[in-house]
Amino acid sequence: MNLERLAAWAAPLRGDRRLRIALAAICFAAVTLVTVLIAHPRMFTGFASYDDEGYMLTALKGFVNHGELYDRVFSQYGPFYYEFWGGIFSSFGIPVDHDAGRTVTTVVWVLSSLLFGLGMWRLTRSFLFGLATQVLAFSSLYVLTNEPMHPIGLIALLLAAIVLIAGFVRERESPYAMAVLGAALAALVLVKINVGIFAVISVALACAVSFPTLWRRRWPRLGIEVLFVAIPILLMLGKIGEGWARHYAVHVAISALAVVLVLRAREPARRAAADLRWLLGGFLVLAVVCCVAILGAGTSVHGLIDGVIKQPLRQGSAFTIALELSRRVYAFDVVGLGGACAYWYAVRRRGGAESSPLWLGIWSLFAIVVGVTMALSVPGQLLPFDSSSLAGYPLSMLPFAWVALVATTTGPEPSPSFARLLLPLLAVLQSLHAFPVAGSQVFLSALLLVPTGVLCVANGVRGLARATEAGPDRVALAGFGVVVAVTLSWFVVNVYLRESLDTARAGYDAAYPLHLPGASEVRLGSEEEVTLYTDVAHAIKRDCAATLMEPGMDSFYLWSEQEPPSFTATAWEKLFDEEHQERVIEATEGTKDLCLLRNRALAASWGLGEGVLVRYLEHGFRPIGKWGEYELLRREGPARAS
Repeated sequence: MNLERLAAWAAPLRGDRRLRIALAAICFAAVTLVTVLIAHPRMFTGFASYDDEGYMLTALKGFVNHGELYDRVFSQYGPFYYEFWGGIFSSFGIPVDHDAGRTVTTVVWVLSSLLFGLGMWRLTRSFLFGLATQVLAFSSLYVLTNEPMHPIGLIALLLAAIVLIAGFVRERESPYAMAVLGAALAALVLVKINVGIFAVISVALACAVSFPTLWRRRWPRLGIEVLFVAIPILLMLGKIGEGWARHYAVHVAISALAVVLVLRAREPARRAAADLRWLLGGFLVLAVVCCVAILGAGTSVHGLIDGVIKQPLRQGSAFTIALELSRRVYAFDVVGLGGACAYWYAVRRRGGAESSPLWLGIWSLFAIVVGVTMALSVPGQLLPFDSSSLAGYPLSMLPFAWVALVATTTGPEPSPSFARLLLPLLAVLQSLHAFPVAGSQVFLSALLLVPTGVLCVANGVRGLARATEAGPDRVALAGFGVVVAVTLSWFVVNVYLRESLDTARAGYDAAYPLHLPGASEVRLGSEEEVTLYTDVAHAIKRDCAATLMEPGMDSFYLWSEQEPPSFTATAWEKLFDEEHQERVIEATEGTKDLCLLRNRALAASWGLGEGVLVRYLEHGFRPIGKWGEYELLRREGPARAS
């Protein structure tokens, strides 16, 4: 009886839209404030010696100061990254250095998680699910602290924006939402082309089952479905003989096949064809404006093609970090695909008839279990397995992404909203982001499993409510649900907010300030590390007219207040082709007091390369200082004629 009274008291509150919005705004603001308090100390503590941070900052600074991206500034990333950040830094007069770079990356981190939360609030109509998504997405993006200013931050922000924008695509015509969605896709393509193509294929499949213009034509839809399933195999074809790549490709392909099977069991939506023109128009407008702007900044057509297409194609052969998936993941593949087949068969057999309460209850419970496991797996709490013993665990739940497409209604299954349809498709193909470099990209490749898992839970909760008749049974179920929700909320808040806040503050307070130009807020783990970087930076500034580095350790350019004499990149031995290496030689062969900063151990970790520049650096340089693994050499005069 008390539960019934509580339910009766809460009913008017649920119906007051303004109160719900006000409460949601307060909760989102509070969670965002806590994430800021966690993100700042975490972002400014530590420094990764492989120095992707310095590489991106140096490239961005070169573009801001000189333009001529790709012709003067080397990069394997697209022009939108440089136009976006270059526009912000230039417009607000922000210096391109470590402090500013980490500050804007902190903003991206917090804003991305907030956009994911708002997107799921709109999608599920529950701000509690939105808050859960925000917290778990924030925790999954801790990887940004390893590589501040790396494009993965902007990619995460664009993916979050796509999820939110898709939520504004309604059953009726939504021209502006579709146009903005197309623009976001173009931006993603022009940041990192492979990630953008994965998103484009996902949106294409969502459109193929949403617009009668496409799904009434058999071959276009079938072609997109085949491409959706085959893209993992096609992407890794060059390395398919290696066990890790084969397992990775099959894992994603099975997940994609499961999604396609479930979509085949659903009744397609009926959207206006005009939206397709707005989607394509938004994509083309942003792509054309971005390319014209970069050409106007001094980039040649040859340089643009090289930077956007050729350099990314070289990445797979230039540098690889294998994604070693555990053999246990095969069990997830089998169960996930088997479940999708069972669902397809059951729906087909029912022939669109009304779902029974038993059927609905079973699917709802299954969706909740899958969703909780999926959402918690990405930030490192894979239930019920020990994530430390399951290699590649962030992607282990991928074969169950199709569960988010399962409708939990008591009548004939309706067509899902465009956003509900798109989210699982994005989650499946974005998992390919970890190829060919499965470093920090592993967590970004699994990021969309967080909102996908939350969507599964939301579907399951609503399904259970619909499967239970009004009365004592529904009230008892609601009471049990409240207990479970409070327990999970306490776990999430305690682990991902309170403990994270304590850890971040303690780590920052115990660290030592770096006190180098543009890095006054950065703190490192030991005084020895601070002394090491300080001594090297001071020696370069004191003794070198210009400096080459092997491999690229570009933060030292910023700390010593020098510009690179020519092209630079972290693993340039593997990334530079013969033309780039020749250009570096031409730019430096006449330089007096040219220095070489070398770290052989770091170079070996990238994989030793070869070429004319590698041979050039082996002659004429004499040691003038050594600090740990860092060795500084100098050439007194110009290079000798060969």
